[in-house]
Amino acid sequence: MKYPYYIACLSSFLLPVMAAAQAPNAASPIEDEIIVQGLYNQAVNTLNNAASIGIVSQTDVQNVAAVHASEALNAIAGVNIQRGSGQENLTAIRSPVLTGGAGAGSFLFLEDGVPLRAAGFANVNGLFEGGTEFAGQLEIFRGPGPVEFGSNAVHGLINIQSQNIENPTRIRLLGSSDGFAGVTAAHSVGDFRLAVTANHDNGFRDDSGFDQQKIQLKYRGELGGWDVNWLSSFQNLNQETAGFLQDIDGGPQGEALLRDPDVRFTNPNPEAFRDNRTYRTQASFSRDIGGDATLQFTPYARHIDLRFLRHFVPGQALEENRHTSVGLQSALFSDNWNIGIDVEYTEGKLFEFQENETVFSFTQGLHYDYEVDSVVGAAYVQKDFWLGDKTVLDIGARAEYTRYDYNNQTTDGRSGRFIRLADREDDFFVVTPKVSLRHEVNDNLNIYARAARGARAPQTVDLYSVQLNQTGGEARVETLDSVEAGVKFGNGALTFEAAAFSQWKDNFFFRNSDGFSVANGQTKHIGLEGSFAAQITDWLSLSGDGTVARHTYDFDDVNLNFNGSVDISNTITDGDRVDTAPDTLANMRAIVFPSERFSAEIEWRHVGSYFTNPGNTQSYDGHNIFVLRSAFDVTDNLRIFGRIDNLFDAIYADRADFAFGNERFFPGRPQTLFFGLTSEF
Repeated sequence: MKYPYYIACLSSFLLPVMAAAQAPNAASPIEDEIIVQGLYNQAVNTLNNAASIGIVSQTDVQNVAAVHASEALNAIAGVNIQRGSGQENLTAIRSPVLTGGAGAGSFLFLEDGVPLRAAGFANVNGLFEGGTEFAGQLEIFRGPGPVEFGSNAVHGLINIQSQNIENPTRIRLLGSSDGFAGVTAAHSVGDFRLAVTANHDNGFRDDSGFDQQKIQLKYRGELGGWDVNWLSSFQNLNQETAGFLQDIDGGPQGEALLRDPDVRFTNPNPEAFRDNRTYRTQASFSRDIGGDATLQFTPYARHIDLRFLRHFVPGQALEENRHTSVGLQSALFSDNWNIGIDVEYTEGKLFEFQENETVFSFTQGLHYDYEVDSVVGAAYVQKDFWLGDKTVLDIGARAEYTRYDYNNQTTDGRSGRFIRLADREDDFFVVTPKVSLRHEVNDNLNIYARAARGARAPQTVDLYSVQLNQTGGEARVETLDSVEAGVKFGNGALTFEAAAFSQWKDNFFFRNSDGFSVANGQTKHIGLEGSFAAQITDWLSLSGDGTVARHTYDFDDVNLNFNGSVDISNTITDGDRVDTAPDTLANMRAIVFPSERFSAEIEWRHVGSYFTNPGNTQSYDGHNIFVLRSAFDVTDNLRIFGRIDNLFDAIYADRADFAFGNERFFPGRPQTLFFGLTSEF
């Protein structure tokens, strides 16, 4: 830190943790009401919450035994997380799959209610930094987040809830037929719980794979009349990254790249890598102050250090970025109202250097070397109003101020497409109102409507990693206005939820397929989501989630080739489909448990076709993947399990896109056997 500082404030009451219908299983049949323990130790019935929330329960987290977070999260309606190489990911929640600053800044990733990264310094691959392997549950809020959360909770948020101290000791060993090996263990002693995981993956492509370790220490106790929940974590990733398969003159073209066995498992970028370390600590202090009110403070600190090769663009520059943050959340709340103030201070740095020779406008040498200090302050208020005994009106708003102090550490000016700005300061102010109405039809059925605005300040890379067609300060506050209506039903044998939504986004800042910036984009998003879980018999349960949506550009943007002609592949016309935005997503699961000790499950994962470039001239056909799982309890304390990913060995792409004039693909994992054992005591 450059100088001492103090941060004092009242801040956010943590995420009203919610749960949609969870997939039933042998150990966890459907209950009359799905209740989730809130981050502030208050049970919340999500049937009575006027919003779209999905949950992956602790049982499902353990049964899935995910190697990558997408394997668990894509079971939720409206969620489409594309896996890149190793532990990389790109996210969609009621949105296209977004990249760059747009992908980093449109989704908020948290652990126990505290963001994994600072606002403005997010990571598009940020999910791998959280403790998903030993989560108590994964919570997904779809649409603009509640008033308790601001920056980056535009399209939605994902909270990784840590396990309770009371959980038993648990050890899991996991291996695969293609070289994955991992161990995860958690143990409680008194008021402490330690969880660790270490994973190694050879990778199914040439010169790929990763090693990753995570440690989490949790404490829950009492100090001077305050309830204390403390969480600290460390994460380290060393990844050998496999690059996109892409068209090469004289070789396979388009999706033939995926079907060619001599190409599918190759790695055109064996030199690519990603190294990442994160350190985080946070502590929640809460106490009742009378009148059914609770006061809560959550100070936190984090440090993130990331180094990787930008293999996905010409020139393949080395990027190093890091930031250190401290912040404080606090709130005063009761059952039907809450108020709070958040403050966060961050010091960040970015360095980008290209050793390779100049390629097009990607010049050899230094691209950027700058530091950014940021201050974010926010205040919010929320109140429930009962209109009779069955109808609730919920009104709230959040105001947020962001200030960046940018300092260039090298010469000002231009190098190829890269523009190094002179020192400057930028500030942004947003207000995001939220309103919802819920009506209880009967004890098992609720209907609701919600209108909300999500907004965020630009990511620092969008503001200060300026390129050829940009000017300083061009990126503006992005806003997303959303309306939705839904129905929720739950009884002892069936839970069902459906929602319709419509969203409008302004000031959408993104990089097109040639890597140039578009600062004033507008998009529309409309869709239907549904999920259900049903106990058909004593030995059979079914569950599923599905989405039908349409994501379109709502503006025109003509893109030119270097010779002055129109680049049809990148030219956007009002009404064109947003690239990487499937119309249909679905996940269905059938689980049988013929005995108390044995269970088997078949899962179907569907991704519909989508365009891969803004001009809608290239597309990917989509895919259907099946996963088979089974488990057997050898004793009350020992379980053996296995699964076959990609059961029918389908040839597909985890991600397909189009950039710099080429179709590009991350091939999906072929048929792979995973096997392991767990022990609890």
